Amino acid sequence: MLLVGYSFSFSALAQEKTTKADSIPLFTFSAAYQLLRSTHRDFFNGPAVMITRNFGGHFKPGIGISYATDQQHHDNGLVLSNMKLLPVFANLSYDFTSHSKFEPYVEIALGYTFMKYDQGTDAIPYPNPVDHVTDRGFYAYGGFGLRYAVSKHFAPFVSAGFKGYNNSRNDLDINPHGITFQGGFRF
Repeated sequence: MLLVGYSFSFSALAQEKTTKADSIPLFTFSAAYQLLRSTHRDFFNGPAVMITRNFGGHFKPGIGISYATDQQHHDNGLVLSNMKLLPVFANLSYDFTSHSKFEPYVEIALGYTFMKYDQGTDAIPYPNPVDHVTDRGFYAYGGFGLRYAVSKHFAPFVSAGFKGYNNSRNDLDINPHGITFQGGFRF
């Protein structure tokens, strides 16, 4: 009888632990649309996707990829046209609370950007490109956001921050950067 009683109590405890663990999704997927206002007064827009691992604490690491484009960008006396930016990054977010429908968070992302654009000078007006350039560089983002947890599996969000696509010490490098806004959802 004791063995049967112990087996029922151990199975109930095991079931309770798996139920609590199952209530928090192990991975979450985020999709967003971003709007970047460059310091050169241009706009870089495009989608972003990310997958995040949930360890049950406030810190959540993830990986992601985004895409941004701009038809014409002026930088360092050059006219850059048909810019296409593809950053691949690792992300770390810190959620301030998990006991409310509103979930404020901060996040940073570091990665690598692949860039492609046509390069000309101000003396040669657009759309006459001089060179087709493929470049890459260090990507960085820092910002804050707010999610609204509709359910444990769906939460729309908005965020704002500062992003640089090709950060370097060389001030003559092409580095689209500026304030960015994102809107999307996590599920």
